[in-house]
Amino acid sequence: MGSDKARYEEDLVRRCAEGERAAWEEFVQGYGTLIHALVRRMLARFTRRAADTDVDEIVAEVFLALLRRDRILLHRYNPEYRLSTYLGVISRTEVLRFLRRGRRKPGDLEEAERIEDKSTNRGPAGTLEEQERQAAIQTLRTALQQLSERDRLLLTLRYLDGLDYRAIGEALGVNPESVGQFLHRAKRRLAKLVPHLEDFLGGPEGSG
Repeated sequence: MGSDKARYEEDLVRRCAEGERAAWEEFVQGYGTLIHALVRRMLARFTRRAADTDVDEIVAEVFLALLRRDRILLHRYNPEYRLSTYLGVISRTEVLRFLRRGRRKPGDLEEAERIEDKSTNRGPAGTLEEQERQAAIQTLRTALQQLSERDRLLLTLRYLDGLDYRAIGEALGVNPESVGQFLHRAKRRLAKLVPHLEDFLGGPEGSG
């Protein structure tokens, strides 16, 4: 059954990428609800609220992104991954673009600023610690671009989005019990590129 669905998704995306109107209508009807749910959950995570009008606007941008530049994002789809995972990545990008356009900061950034304000009151040591943490996050974002798509997704979902193993497993279509092992291997490959990030990411993966 799983392989049948994978073949269906691959064929549907291919037909959409080729500009088949009936396939696009089928895609919108079949995956519109999923995209709405993904956008709503991400927007609520970043801002702690998700107004219907905002969700609808972002969903429209997701569909537009799929059609822009001769449907390049549809052409880039890798059937080795679940279509839901790929749509999740695109949805996350559009949510962040929406927030930047409205000059609204994601909740995690707001929290980081509060931490920084508090660290200032603790003196130079606290400020330096937070500066080092922010530098490590920026270094991580840069280093991730040099990894495979799978490793990049794993590390982003875990260390930048803060998801637990169950949520990561659902996003990537793998057994949650295997996520720790996959993360361990991804961290080892990342450590070869930027050794000092190993301390920032912590020790061996447990049962997150």
